[in-house]
Amino acid sequence: MVPDRDRYEITVLESGLTVVSESLPYVHSVALGVWSRAGSRDERAGTEGTAHFLEHMFFKGTPDRSAFDIAYELERLGGYMNAFTSKDHTCFYTRILDTHLDVAMDVLGDMVQHPRLDPEEVEREKSVIQEEIKTAVDTPDDWITELFYRDLYGEHPLAHPVLGSAETVGSLSQEDLEAFIQRRYRLDNLLVAAAGSLEHRRLVGLVEETFTDLPPGPVVPRELTAPHRQAGSRNLHPRDISQVHLLVGAQGLRYVDEERFGLAVLLNILSGGMSSRLFQSLREERGLVYTISGQSELYEETGAIGFYLACAPQNASEALDLIRRELEAVAAGDSMTAEELESAKEQLKGHLMLALESTFNRMSRLAKGLLFEGQVRTLEEVLRNIEAVTAEDLTRLAGEILDPEGLTVTMLGAVDSAANQGAAA
Repeated sequence: MVPDRDRYEITVLESGLTVVSESLPYVHSVALGVWSRAGSRDERAGTEGTAHFLEHMFFKGTPDRSAFDIAYELERLGGYMNAFTSKDHTCFYTRILDTHLDVAMDVLGDMVQHPRLDPEEVEREKSVIQEEIKTAVDTPDDWITELFYRDLYGEHPLAHPVLGSAETVGSLSQEDLEAFIQRRYRLDNLLVAAAGSLEHRRLVGLVEETFTDLPPGPVVPRELTAPHRQAGSRNLHPRDISQVHLLVGAQGLRYVDEERFGLAVLLNILSGGMSSRLFQSLREERGLVYTISGQSELYEETGAIGFYLACAPQNASEALDLIRRELEAVAAGDSMTAEELESAKEQLKGHLMLALESTFNRMSRLAKGLLFEGQVRTLEEVLRNIEAVTAEDLTRLAGEILDPEGLTVTMLGAVDSAANQGAAA
């Protein structure tokens, strides 16, 4: 066990399963998560959507619990349980009073180790997920993100849509689901993380008692081939709606890149709230959009950074031009004041500190650090890295990553009208 100033401890069991926790004695609850390095990027061609499908099926019952039992056992104690699937991991988590940690561990452990995968339930859940896909497709500000990843990553596994498609989900079999479990749900590919009112030694004991029925590994390593970097592209996805939704961006940094702190500061300056450059330029000064937001993702071999907005078709060209101008201004290195840089750092540090008032966010920070960086950085180290970012760092990053000539532009909606206005020129 390795104690740290942030009161977190790490234990790696003989089976290969990692347990990490942070003690927060001033709360009365625990956020508990079971994390797996299993995501949409790990799916084989023709089976896209498998990781997310399994997330659903793990809630559908075990030999000892029905779907109702899984929900009721924690809800009756005031607990909350949910899960999510991403491109590179899946997490099953709960928040529960500290006095019921053993119950939470038993339920989560049973779900992850003993999913029943009843063929009739599998067929029924296909319809549920296909409706979920329709909901996503019908929500432009959600769906454009999936389209952007397809446009950005091409044939790379990171382009796989997390939900899959109606066709691939419809073709999945019980055997496909079982094969994915065998490949990715191994003890050395799992991590149990917790934050809250807990004692690490007791948590480790509960994990050792509970996680006994999964194979110990070794898991097959991922092939971490960096996706091809495009020279810039314009991608039009027509839809009969009144607006054009745009996501413009590029491949970003890896999870282990030290310069990701600088990229976070840069993203904050450009799109970190109502005082950011892009919000002021596009909304406050010209009234082109209701809002504009930035997003950044880190993966093992690359990343993604982008800016999202929605506007009238006739305003799309001007909006894109303004984004390019702001990126060029930062890359030129002559538009940023010392006050703007320091303000962006303070805002970013404030966001981080406020987020860590949540036990779920603290638990997630521990898990992601170990899953993808192999360490948990102390809060003090993260704050120092943010503070160390210079204007020269931002100028270099803007020029290297957000070169206006190398951007991927994804447009969804009334793209024909926007093209006629010159947005795709």
